[in-house]
Order: sequence, then C-alpha cells, then structure tokens
Amino acid sequence: MNEKEIQKVADKIAMQFNLTAEVFEGPRSVGVGGDMRTFTPVVNLIGDFPGHEVLATVSNRITSELPVNRVTFQLARRTMPWKRVVI
Repeated sequence: MNEKEIQKVADKIAMQFNLTAEVFEGPRSVGVGGDMRTFTPVVNLIGDFPGHEVLATVSNRITSELPVNRVTFQLARRTMPWKRVVI
C-alpha cells in the first residue's frame, strides 16, 4: 500500500470522528512486526480535541487497518477553517 492509498483510507477513518488525516512524506516510523523492524509512514490527525477516548479509538483503528506504526496529533480549538496545504 503506497502513501496515497494510506492517506485516502486514514482520511476516511478520521472523518468519522470529525478529524482530518495527513500522511507525512519522507519521515518514517520504526516499529516491530513479528521479528523484524518495520519502517512505515506517519499519519497526523488534525482538528479540534475530541477527547482521549476518541483519540485512542481512531489511532487504534488506523494502526490496525493500515501499515502504520505511529499516529501523531495536531489538535487545537478552531478559530478559522482548517485548510490542507500541499507543498
């Protein structure tokens, strides 16, 4: 599964919780799968703080359903609409 496919599925999962997901291009997270190291993309969730239970649920779903070792959070109260910036 490539980064674009991971982005698409992670965003679908995040949208169910009123969050947006982005996949960082470049940095990888090191994890352990079986007896081997894995190097996978990092998924970042963006949005208003939904509560600890929701963050646990959405991050567990993403790491269970996708080849991802790490989910990070960029959370704050919104003062203006979130915009996805593509560089």
